[in-house]
Amino acid sequence: MEDVTFGTRVLNGFLSVMVVVLVAILLAVIVTLILAGLGFF
Repeated sequence: MEDVTFGTRVLNGFLSVMVVVLVAILLAVIVTLILAGLGFF
């Protein structure tokens, strides 16, 4: 049971990190598009 719990924690932590990374990428893309639309690039 301890191994399963540990594996679940690792999986949940990994998924949380992936969600944060995906959100950060989406925000970066949105900001880039806004700046490009305003003519900064």
